[in-house]
Amino acid sequence: MKKILFGFLAVTMLTLVGCHKDNNEKEDPIAERTVLIYMAAQNNLTYWSTSGYRYADEDLLEMKEAIANLGDNHLVVYVDKAKDAAAKYDDYKPYLLHYRKGELRDSIPMDSTAIPCDPATMRTVIKKAFSDFPAKDYGLVLWGHATGWLIRTDTIANSAARRRAYGGTMYNGTNQGSGNLWMNIPTLAKVLKEVPHLKFIFADCCNMMCAENAYELKDVCDYLIGSPAEIPGPGAPYDIVVPAMMEKETFYQSICDYYADYYDEEVPMAAVKSSEMASLAAQTKTTLQTMDLPEYFTSTELKNQRLIYYLDHNLYDINHFFMTYTTEAEYNSWKQAYDKAVVYKRMATRWDTMNLVNFRDFDVTEENFGGMSMFIPQEGLQRTDNQTIKKMGWYYAAGYNTIKW
Repeated sequence: MKKILFGFLAVTMLTLVGCHKDNNEKEDPIAERTVLIYMAAQNNLTYWSTSGYRYADEDLLEMKEAIANLGDNHLVVYVDKAKDAAAKYDDYKPYLLHYRKGELRDSIPMDSTAIPCDPATMRTVIKKAFSDFPAKDYGLVLWGHATGWLIRTDTIANSAARRRAYGGTMYNGTNQGSGNLWMNIPTLAKVLKEVPHLKFIFADCCNMMCAENAYELKDVCDYLIGSPAEIPGPGAPYDIVVPAMMEKETFYQSICDYYADYYDEEVPMAAVKSSEMASLAAQTKTTLQTMDLPEYFTSTELKNQRLIYYLDHNLYDINHFFMTYTTEAEYNSWKQAYDKAVVYKRMATRWDTMNLVNFRDFDVTEENFGGMSMFIPQEGLQRTDNQTIKKMGWYYAAGYNTIKW
């Protein structure tokens, strides 16, 4: 299942030699699409010491393999890797790569002090990528670590940072962990409201496909694509996924299919149509108000129902929850709204996990798998997730507050 890493020294050499178009060169006509891959790799994805993999370099090579199949589109890659603890590689300073028509057009040095999960950094990078390489529409790939919508208190001494939903940046710039600096999803949505509207966001990171995220990002993109579960360290097979991202209409289906097929259906995938998230939230609110639900579930109750969960016992499959706790008529009404929102999905019965998911706890079937998770308030979380969920727009739009969740 692991991809073979080869020739990553070529990537280093490539990025050290900047190339820029001559000012007198005639500009190409506007492209059909510009896709920015935002690589937040100031963490162990630069070098995963337990396995010896260099995932960032591996993916950069795959992207280079894909450029012959870009069509009339721009591929822009923001690369921000961690320092190599052994000082063997000296390519950690951020840079921006631009590919078009089968070749590298630009390699642009970026701010060496930047932190990829800093909203100012992301805003600057996206605006530059889309203004320098304009197109008829735009796509964004979020590359890095993620924890769904979850917010955690940081444990690093003398640091004001919080562990958040996306980014995973090591505060000291090394590659010795998954990161302590993160970006909340509401913050991400605020940044993306300041840049051109996105045709899609493809989250190549763990647990991003949850109702909370899809609702928060509904106004900044047409489609959100990703997995509700943990994904393998190597992430997407970019040599085949990059061309898929350039497809005019079928991109979201192709991305899901290529990802799922590459990992032999051991990564669940889904695509959400953002314009339907408000209707899904409204239907969810209506349905919740008809259900006889406790203020807080117990972990035993949920486990006894054998609900599908991801990451830990806070991210439950939304379709399986409503299938389990509603009447047939209630579920059918809710499912109509859900099927309009989740327009494509690929089931998996197992996926990568850091030993937090016990697959003996549940069974995954085509009927109960929904492809998107949701938070369920539970006893023992009154001071943590039961409170922080109130920072997400989904909490109010889906009516959690009206049933005292």
